[in-house]
Amino acid sequence: MLRRASYGPTSPVVGQRGAQTRQAIVEAALGLFADRGFHATLVDDIAHAVGISRAALYQYFESKDQLFVELLHEAGAALLRVVGRLGPLGPTVAGYDNLHWWLGEWAWVYDRYSTMFVQWANVDSPRAPLRPLIVQFVDNYASRMAERVLASGVEGLDPEAAAMVLLALVNRTNYYRHTNGVRGVPDEDILDTLATVAQLILFPSTPADAIVRHGSAGLRPAPAAAPTDDSAWGFRAERFAGLSERVQATVRQLLDAGARVFAAHSFHVANVDDVVTEAGLGRGTFYRYFDDKLDLMVTLAEECAVRLQTMSAALAAIPPTREGSTTLRAWLKEFVRFHRRYAGIFRVWLEQEPRDPRLQSMGRRVGDTVLDAFDDVLSQVQRGYRFSVPAGAAILLALLERLPDQVLGTRHDMGNDELAEVLAVSIERGFLNGAPLTAR
Repeated sequence: MLRRASYGPTSPVVGQRGAQTRQAIVEAALGLFADRGFHATLVDDIAHAVGISRAALYQYFESKDQLFVELLHEAGAALLRVVGRLGPLGPTVAGYDNLHWWLGEWAWVYDRYSTMFVQWANVDSPRAPLRPLIVQFVDNYASRMAERVLASGVEGLDPEAAAMVLLALVNRTNYYRHTNGVRGVPDEDILDTLATVAQLILFPSTPADAIVRHGSAGLRPAPAAAPTDDSAWGFRAERFAGLSERVQATVRQLLDAGARVFAAHSFHVANVDDVVTEAGLGRGTFYRYFDDKLDLMVTLAEECAVRLQTMSAALAAIPPTREGSTTLRAWLKEFVRFHRRYAGIFRVWLEQEPRDPRLQSMGRRVGDTVLDAFDDVLSQVQRGYRFSVPAGAAILLALLERLPDQVLGTRHDMGNDELAEVLAVSIERGFLNGAPLTAR
């Protein structure tokens, strides 16, 4: 279990010079994490950047993970302080204004610690060494937020579930802002639309005249045409064509095992031995069909991309009306199962690590396809208030992409069907103007 470093009076690194060196280590680590990512940064890299030896660095921090923990505590504590500044909520102008201000405060903190928050997302896999710390923060933050939600009189949504939804929305939407995941939508549109979505999730009865936007009504440029077949994604379907049923079953066994391993571990931590052990096969069998773990990852990503293209088209065909409520829930149940299977692929696309051009290209094209489908759905909704569809599409993606992973292993964990229902209610309230909700 990771411990926070202690720097008491007996520490050999106290004093002004020691404090300056420690700060230099922190700043060098932040710069390297931003340039290379957490996984690709070595302790020797940090020490070299500061101009000290590896042994000297260990006088200040036990490891790279320990350094990261210190920075996570600092960034997390700043977000916890923001909760205490959240004013009274409710379906009123004042309630919306308080929520809008609070989201602006969150964005300000995120901007200040952006390197840490971006890397925070990149080390958050279920069996990662830092996962217990992240789970602890999520539990604490969600519990404190749930107290505020409960005191505000939210109805029709469990306060702790609502808190987890808000955390997923706000955290991942700000991540997208810092990783070019919002396709050029202005920050003010993102903030205004996020406030509107959050307000309606909590208080779907909020009158339209209580929702006051401050940003532009930015429109996204016309997107490029989406791929229409498997070959457009570069999917190598013919790679295993013509093989016997037995061989294809073996390949499927390896792919399924790889999906489970990558979902549980980051790409950097997982290895071929993990995959073959999970599959119950030998290393020789693996290398008969795949070059290495990157080859396996690319193949799974191609498979995921094609299926996600089909699912996006199915979502775009669901009418955002009362009649579409049942179909939406069925789609979400399928999506939750799909996300749990390919969580490792989503994570690689999110992190853009490893920096393989095939994976990065697929990630961009998948993101565009999904956002275009969300645009189609959201643009059909009749609203009595201003709402940026491009911003709403990015925020909806943030919710669907983040919440399934965020709840894992926390006190607020949910089964697949429960998670799908929480997503359905949140989407109906926050994105679809509450229309399907009236039928329930």
